[in-house]
This record gives sequence, C-alpha cells and structure tokens, in this order.
Amino acid sequence: MRHLCLFLLVIVGACQPEARRLLVVDLTLADPLTLEATAAPWHAAGYRVEYRRFYPHLTRQDLQRYRTVLVLGGRQPENLSDALTIGDLAILAEWIRRDGVVVLGYTEDGGTLDRWIMNQWLAAQGAGIAIAAGSGAGNAQLLDASPLPHSALDNAGFAAFPAGHNYPLQIRDRSQILARGGGTAVVAASRVQDGLIVVASRSLLASADADSRAREFLVALARLTRRPAEWAGVGAGTRPALLRLAGGPQPVAVHPPPLTPPAGATALVLPHPVSTSREDPVAVPGWINRQGMRVLWSRFTLPALDSLLGFVDVAALNALATTIPEPAILDTASTRNLWKITAERFQVTSIRWFPAVALSAIPSQGADEVDRHGRLAPIACGLDSLFWRGALRPTYRILTGLGGARPEVLAGVALDLDSAMTYYRGSGFCDADYRVGLAALGLERTEAERLAALPPVVRYDTLLERGWLGRYYEGLEGAVAERAIVLRAELRRLHPDVRFAFHANDVPDDWFTLGLLRGFSSPDAPVLLWLKERRAPALLRHYRERGVYALSALGLEPDRATFAPSESSRLRFAAFSENAGFWLDGAAADSLGRVIRRFVR
Repeated sequence: MRHLCLFLLVIVGACQPEARRLLVVDLTLADPLTLEATAAPWHAAGYRVEYRRFYPHLTRQDLQRYRTVLVLGGRQPENLSDALTIGDLAILAEWIRRDGVVVLGYTEDGGTLDRWIMNQWLAAQGAGIAIAAGSGAGNAQLLDASPLPHSALDNAGFAAFPAGHNYPLQIRDRSQILARGGGTAVVAASRVQDGLIVVASRSLLASADADSRAREFLVALARLTRRPAEWAGVGAGTRPALLRLAGGPQPVAVHPPPLTPPAGATALVLPHPVSTSREDPVAVPGWINRQGMRVLWSRFTLPALDSLLGFVDVAALNALATTIPEPAILDTASTRNLWKITAERFQVTSIRWFPAVALSAIPSQGADEVDRHGRLAPIACGLDSLFWRGALRPTYRILTGLGGARPEVLAGVALDLDSAMTYYRGSGFCDADYRVGLAALGLERTEAERLAALPPVVRYDTLLERGWLGRYYEGLEGAVAERAIVLRAELRRLHPDVRFAFHANDVPDDWFTLGLLRGFSSPDAPVLLWLKERRAPALLRHYRERGVYALSALGLEPDRATFAPSESSRLRFAAFSENAGFWLDGAAADSLGRVIRRFVR
C-alpha cells in the first residue's frame, strides 16, 4: 500500500506542472509588453503563462506541456498578421479531447479571416457558440459587460465592468453565457467532449487594467478553467460535425503541425518580471518638472494659428504640436516666410512649439517596404539608405530649423507614428532590411548565401520555421537605433536643446519604431511619448530595459464637455503622478478649454 501511495504521489506531481501551464499563441506576433494586461489575470489565478512570440502555431509537444491554450486571433485580411492553419485546428480539436481548455480571443479590429475560421471550428466541435459578424464586415461595439447571475461564474461579482470592443456571441443555451453586454452574450463557454472552450474578444481579455471589476471577472474566469469540477454548470456541446473551410475570406493554410517548436522559438514567461538593476536617472526638462506636459496636438494652418494659441491660453496648456502639411516642409522662399511669421507669433507667448510630421507621409525616392507575404507595402523600406539620407534626415533638419532666427520658440520636433506602425509591424523584408537581418543571424557563409537568394514571398516563412525570426527582428531594430543615434547627434548640433516627441494611439512595438525610440532617447534627453496607454509606469519600465528612455503624457478625450468629480481626480492622478502630463487631440473649443483649465488646477 505504501508503494502504491508513493506511485500516486509521483503521478500527481508529474501532472501538476502541466495543469498549471498556459500557452499564449498570438497570431499578430505582439510585443510581450502589450500582452501584460492579458496575461495578468491568468497569472493571478495560478497559471504559469508562457508566450512563444516568434512561432505562433501549435505543435504536438504543446499537448503534453500545457493544459490551457489562449489563442489570440490575427488581423488578416484587413491588416498583416499570421492566421490559424488547418494544423492548428487539428491540435485544438485534440486539445479538448484530452480534457484541456481552449480560450479563443478573436480580434475585433480587422481579423475577419480568423473570426471566420474560429466559427467554422466551433461549429465542427458542436460548441453551440458563434461570433456574430465573424465572417463579414461590421463594427465591434464598445461595451460594459456584467457577469451573468447564477452562471458558472457565480464568484465573479455582479457589477458591470468596462469590456472593450466586442461582437455579439450567438449561443445555443443560456447556460453558456458567462457575461453579457448590450443585451447579448460577450463571454461564452461550452463543455465539449472532456474539455472546455471559452470565447471572448481580445479587447475584453486585455481589460484587466481598465478597472478592478474587470480584473475580478477575468481572474474568476481563469480560475474556472482550472477547476473541472465546476464546469458542470456550463452548457454542453452537441455532436461534432465535419470541419468545412471552403468559401472563407481567404484560403486556409494547411501547415501540418510539427512535433516541437523550432529551436530558436523560445517561450517567454508573462507577466515579465521587471529588472531594477538598470535604473539610470532620467533628466526631466524644467518646464515639465514644474507643470507637466500640457500639450495640444493639432494640424497647422497659418489662419488658424491665433485660434489655437488662444485655446492653449484658455486651457492653461504649455505646448502646441502641429502637424505640418507635406508641401510646407519644402525649403522655398514662401515657406521660409511662412515660418518667419509663425516664429514671430510664438515669440510673444510662453508656449512651446513642436512642429510635427507623419512618418507615413515622408516621401522617399528609395524602395518600398515588403510585407511578410512578399507584397509591397505603401511605406518606405525601413533600412534603405535613400530613405534615411534623402527623406528622413532632410525632414528632421527642416523641422529643427523652423524657428529660424528665433530657435528658442521651438522646443522640439514630433513624429506621428500612426499608420506607419501598422505597416512596419507586418513588414521588414525589403532587400535592404533582409541583408541587415541576415547579417545579424551570424550564419555560415554558405547558408547565408542560400537564404539571401530567396525571393521575398518565402523569406518570412523560412525564418519562422527555422526559429530565426526573433533574432532577425532584433537585428533590424538595432540597425534602426544605430542610424537614429547618428541623426540625433546631428540635429542636436543644429539645436542643442531640441527634444524629440512621438505621437501614437497604440503602443509603439514594431521593430522600426522601437529602433527610433532607442536611437533618439538618452538618460539626459528622454523622448516624449504622447500615447493613450493607461499603464504608463509599467510600459516605461519595460522600455527602460530595452534602452528606451522616455517621459509619457496621457491622452485625454477631446470631445468631453466635463469630467465627473471622481473621474477628474482619477485622471489627474494618472496624468500627473503616473505620467508626466497629458495631451489633447482634436478640436479647440473654448468650452473644452475651460474644462481643461479647471482640470489642471
């Protein structure tokens, strides 16, 4: 009997690590720093969350190593990403037969292909769940969701929580609903064979940092997946059907599942522990130290300049960033006169000016970028010397000199990263990029020459299957940072006090943008980030580990007429304690200016 007990203990001990491990598969290859909020509730529920960024497909080894898999859908065909394959679907079907848990997080912004594939797979499993508008166009709704009373998540509370953007879920049985929003199901589950399937949007699964109630719900959801005894309250699936993959938005790739991931495709643990060993002090400019950044982001037109300056004064702001139209960047007699008048207007104010340009609008005579499918992208090749020498460098030099004879009116130059980040996130395979990336791999000469001869259409897949994609992108990012360091030094010789600001709605996480941030930042002159990201402290710590020194400003909604007292105090703390200020994007109405003035007092 004693030997039998010891044998059972060994078996339980061997199974326990598998039960505690969760694999995140993100078909967008998102940077780990953007998945922290998604991973946090599962980590809090006792999972060891592992993320294999540069191999976003399932292998047969995953069936033995993990109990739960969180599949975050891609953005195809609207935007560039990977997509689910027939091999992935085969592994997922076997996953639930082995009493595993499959969590499907569909993409609500684009991602029609993966939503359609998910729906076809759910139907084949008899799950009784479908993502509405999963195979067509339509806008996901920004919703508050409420845990369903008397559901399998009785311990998730009853209060509504911000759930991000969602499509309605069509369900067969009310017992499958775990949360509702807008009168429809937004989180649903189904018992299929011996496993459990959960469906929700990526936005909802990443909402833990938006509100404590959202975090409470997501932690309860994660705990449910670890307790099979509590699955009895979840509606059961019906008989499986044939998997039908014909007639989708795009053909579904076959890609047989390999036995193991490629050797170089290592899994990272999330949430990533932040090291405290590189806490280099960051120098904060005096005007930010005194008041914080109070920035208005707007478009430049000379007739509207007085109105913008008036709004900045009414709202008690201290900086104005204006995007410059492409023709006005050219160095001509008329543009020099334009900027002379502009500098005179700023001269009589205390407002700091940041002339700005959109990265995607900078013209280049060089090659275009090539995406992961081998197609040309409407953005300049990131490492083409003609782009840096003939487009990016002259543009930055012109912006830095717009103060003319009054350089003191110009506090810095800004770059709008929106649109460009989308293209660079799915690209990096033009000839110039490819040469630099291959050199960073340190391959033998024969192998490097063989890979160099590959056509663009197979470059991404070859690097992916060999496990070299991570090192390849690291090489691209490092090369961009080296060029940005040289450009930054040149610009600071022209204007020693110039600051570099970057504006984006999403967190910068692509190889080109991160390279720019690394190259333009230093401890004595950190870059200024104007983002809408609410997790600024954690984001800046992660950036610091990667050699990016930054001060962040929180984006406030420009169309609000007022703030509730509780919201005002919360936003004020976020803007001036967790961030180094705030920025506004949009129209400059006097009523909004008075609201902002009261907000900053």
